[in-house]
Amino acid sequence: MSRSPTSPDPQLGRLLDEGYDVTLVGGMLIVRHVPYVAPDGGGVRVGTLAVMASVAGDVLVRPRSHTAWWLGETPCDALGHPLETLIVGEDPREIMPGVPADLQLCNKPKGREFFDHHEYVTTYVAIIGAHAQRLDPLATARVGRSTRTSSTAEPFCYADTATARAGTGAAAGRIAGRSVGIVGLGGTGSYVLDLVAKCPVQAIHLYDADRFEQHNAFRCPGAFGIEDLRAAMPKVELLTRAYSRLHRRIVPHRMRIDATTAPMLDLHDFVFVCVDDGAARTPILAHLAARGIPYVDVGMGLSMGDGGIVGAVRTTLGTPDTHDAVASRIPSTGDPGGLYAANVQIAELNALNAALAVIAWKRMAGFYATGRDFDHGVFVVETGALHREGRGDRDGTK
Repeated sequence: MSRSPTSPDPQLGRLLDEGYDVTLVGGMLIVRHVPYVAPDGGGVRVGTLAVMASVAGDVLVRPRSHTAWWLGETPCDALGHPLETLIVGEDPREIMPGVPADLQLCNKPKGREFFDHHEYVTTYVAIIGAHAQRLDPLATARVGRSTRTSSTAEPFCYADTATARAGTGAAAGRIAGRSVGIVGLGGTGSYVLDLVAKCPVQAIHLYDADRFEQHNAFRCPGAFGIEDLRAAMPKVELLTRAYSRLHRRIVPHRMRIDATTAPMLDLHDFVFVCVDDGAARTPILAHLAARGIPYVDVGMGLSMGDGGIVGAVRTTLGTPDTHDAVASRIPSTGDPGGLYAANVQIAELNALNAALAVIAWKRMAGFYATGRDFDHGVFVVETGALHREGRGDRDGTK
């Protein structure tokens, strides 16, 4: 999230009015053109400072952190000695997608945290810049009011402060900018949307031809009111309206994806296939494989036993290289007489199925580390066991 010079936030507005080139990006306040003394007689140069932003909605609140990040060479005193009391250590990383850093800094007011972000920023700038001013009295970070305008390039409607706080920007960057499709917005598909909407993907396209009916309210995330049921809106429109409050680019398509409409999926980098129609599933997956588009296919089979509901929840990751191998693990027919088709309320299994699907996608993308390529998993309801299978299990190369 980038804030414009006309931002209503008083802390950011004050920094801008004082001439600091500062922008709110995700969970970071980025301050450019900060003068510092470079090592090895490098003289005065300018670097970039990033401090943690504590926000409530789009308003800065009292900071909960006192650390900072630095992009540039090691800042030194006027004699060229590194500011060791300020520098925690070298730790090059991408603290937010597109926001790299070289050093971590730490400075805490004695006995307290910073009162506000103005003090937070200006204290760090003063500590670093004071040494530069000893060499060049005209060196300043107050270069004039920023002309940065509000940006809609970022996917979220408000700042993702958690990524910045956790320092997982590099991992998030591996899924950023991607186009994701979700085919089927029933129980599992709607939970997939709930999870993917919190990811910095470029766009999320929804495909479903059905209306949102009363049973859907009990098998998808969130809480919908009686007025939503009376409206009988298409699923894609109702869920787009709900999740567009978080993610800017959710695109509804009220249509059924089958063999004839599968080319609609060609624009995506990844597709979640969440349909309970085996006849439609097979040509969809074949089309994705032919186009080189990876996917996760989900499903479950349930029945009523003497001791309660029994069955299994399946998650299968397919890529152009593995599609032929995993296709045999994916049912090609539906289960019209099964318990799931009767709209049984098992939201927890839908949520589990979706979570396993999203984890598989993130592992493939490199967000989660992986020591082994698992592409097929089955959770057995009655035992609680999760059976996983990878390519090595099939070809004997474990």
